[in-house]
Amino acid sequence: MNGLPDQVDVAIVGAGLAGLTVAWRLQQDRPDLSIVVLERSSRPGGKIRSERVEHAGGAFVVEAGPDAFLAQKPWAKQLIDDLGLGDQLLPVAKMDQAVSILRNGRIIAWPSGISLVAPTELKPFLRTPLISWPGKVRMARDLLLPAGSVDGDESIASFARRRLGQEAVDWIAEPLLAGIYSADPEEVSLQATFPHLKALEEEHGSLIRGLRATKRRRSLDGPPPPTFVSLKNGMESLPQALAARLGEDLKTGVTVSSVTDEGEGFRLFTARGRSIACRQIVYAIPATVTATLLPESARTLGDAIGAMQSSSSGTLSLAYRDEQITRPISGYGLVLPGKEGRAFNAITVTSRKFAERAPAGWTLLRLFFGGARSPATMSADDQHVLDLARGEVRELLGVTGEPAFWRIARYPVGNPVYEVGHLARMAAIERDLPEGIHLAGAAWYGVGIPDIVRQSNEIANRIGASLPASKVRDVAMV
Repeated sequence: MNGLPDQVDVAIVGAGLAGLTVAWRLQQDRPDLSIVVLERSSRPGGKIRSERVEHAGGAFVVEAGPDAFLAQKPWAKQLIDDLGLGDQLLPVAKMDQAVSILRNGRIIAWPSGISLVAPTELKPFLRTPLISWPGKVRMARDLLLPAGSVDGDESIASFARRRLGQEAVDWIAEPLLAGIYSADPEEVSLQATFPHLKALEEEHGSLIRGLRATKRRRSLDGPPPPTFVSLKNGMESLPQALAARLGEDLKTGVTVSSVTDEGEGFRLFTARGRSIACRQIVYAIPATVTATLLPESARTLGDAIGAMQSSSSGTLSLAYRDEQITRPISGYGLVLPGKEGRAFNAITVTSRKFAERAPAGWTLLRLFFGGARSPATMSADDQHVLDLARGEVRELLGVTGEPAFWRIARYPVGNPVYEVGHLARMAAIERDLPEGIHLAGAAWYGVGIPDIVRQSNEIANRIGASLPASKVRDVAMV
């Protein structure tokens, strides 16, 4: 760690994607401002971690955190282009059937024409064994039901059950939410996650009609782009590029222990007894940690911020020779709904999902655990999780023998849970937040990489517009 400055214009706590993006945008747009990014770990990037594993069979790219981002949202791609990484973009593999799902212990195809939680194509919906005939009749009633009269927010499960019935919750909404948020759909806010579904209900009087209309409009724009995009050398290439450009403004191995008000700004104290004065501060860390580091002027918000929920999750990657997979699935994903009572939430065939993630002749699997569905797995030690995984892939994919290697990653508070009423709580927090304090990252307004980038851009714009020319840019480092 290089020396810390005595004072800066903007101090950013946390060097995950949010903190790094705020800092880099400020560097670009307001080079007159002095910035410092403080990260308690030895590496930037937060949950975005990629590892290149060199093996006798060849090189593997193993993701510990997110392995891709949603291409339809433009902000992440724009950042990647601005950083000069556009030639490293890697689209998800095109497959007729990308995802399968487990029902009653049997692997079946995920029905085509399902858009989020509702069917938009009749024939695949009628043919699928995923939903029973009574369940299909109940889902079709959405076409006849009037628009709901629910005032305010409701959960994803409540909305799906009201429009489509319980089977839509159990076999579509629950697996969807477990994959995106590692959360229980009975708790997750509709307004904070999929507000357009409520808007479609209100506009069309039916969720199915609304989703069909959306699909028709999009078809007029030509073939859809890839749904997900990654980077050739792994997603960690993005925070690494940001960190490299920040240079001396990024300080790792620095733990912020407290923050106080000071004049028209703030003072941060580190665990090693140093302090830094700043005019504005950005908290780019989990909500529960943010709550413990608020200055006195924001202390009344501590309870509200600290009460924001998160779930724990983990991933396990396993490498096998192709011939060890005796019953491969046809796509690159297998969803394991909560109704199946499994120890894992999903299995991804990483080597099929993206090119060059494994050498020829090898299969790289990734299993997801924890969250609302399998919290007990998070408390098991690594060896027990590995034993569970070997039993799972042996049963479901016919895997024989041992993996050539394995990697496990755990995120104890890694997934924010946007509970019902989340946006109202955030509005109250933002209203009472003292001037000069900013909240960045997944805890607040979107967990995906594009939404985190969008929020970070907005925060950098607000800071840049609110701060006059720097008075401390040339303060020497000590």
